[in-house]
Amino acid sequence: MSTSTSPELAAPNPLKAGDSFPDGVKFTYVPYTPEKEAITSCGVPQQFNASQEFANKKAVLVAVPGAFTPGCSVRHLPGFIDHLSEIKSKGVDVVAVIAFNDPWVMSAWAKANGIKDEILFMTDIDTRFSKDIGWTKGDRAGRYAVIIDHGKITYAQNEPGGDVTHKSLDVITLFHKASSPASIRAQTLLKQISAHASESATEDQASDHAAQNKFQRTEFELNVTEDPPTSDQLRTILEYVGSGAGRAGQIVDGATGETDAVAKLKENPDSFQRPVVGSLHRC
Repeated sequence: MSTSTSPELAAPNPLKAGDSFPDGVKFTYVPYTPEKEAITSCGVPQQFNASQEFANKKAVLVAVPGAFTPGCSVRHLPGFIDHLSEIKSKGVDVVAVIAFNDPWVMSAWAKANGIKDEILFMTDIDTRFSKDIGWTKGDRAGRYAVIIDHGKITYAQNEPGGDVTHKSLDVITLFHKASSPASIRAQTLLKQISAHASESATEDQASDHAAQNKFQRTEFELNVTEDPPTSDQLRTILEYVGSGAGRAGQIVDGATGETDAVAKLKENPDSFQRPVVGSLHRC
């Protein structure tokens, strides 16, 4: 896909899962350096060849209409910063935020949020990329998110409204063991509950306001994994169930407390007792 902004050359081509990330996509940014750490310091902008960089990495690309704007600064960006460790724990190599602002403004926005090089704050030059995919708000970039896994798009979602109106679904994780009857039953039950909640939400959208006031299960996204939890995820689980010797030992075989459970899990991932269900990715 061309990165030209001329409408005569290419019509907008929205991204979707399964597509290859387009060729020729370039942004600009000011790399973090300790010498230019002050928010008033101006570094030298550099080009970031996103097509090349994302070809052999897993990346999360987030676009916002503008730096320092209320919706982006107060409600959108903090979720990614607060959950950065969880995002990176999924094998993500690059997290990038783009907007139409120049690279010095984007650099200052990063510094204002206490970010060094954990997240790249970059300029969508002339809003070229956002225009090419048709996800804009006037002359600014739209509000959208794209996940790229070694050059392939696995997720792409554009926010259609003028503000942050769509809340991501809670992610319920089932730490699963395929050979465990209890784990299989838990997986089946969670799938049934998820399907029922989704159907109820769809019905309520088409019904009157009174129907929406009745009790209903909240929609959620079910994530089933046979991998053990990360250390941070294990600590979150133990916060819920308690980290005393009895509780910790039910989660990690033989563990006498949180520290011991983390150590035993690192030594032997199979010591984690499945099934365990938790909401560990909410943002």
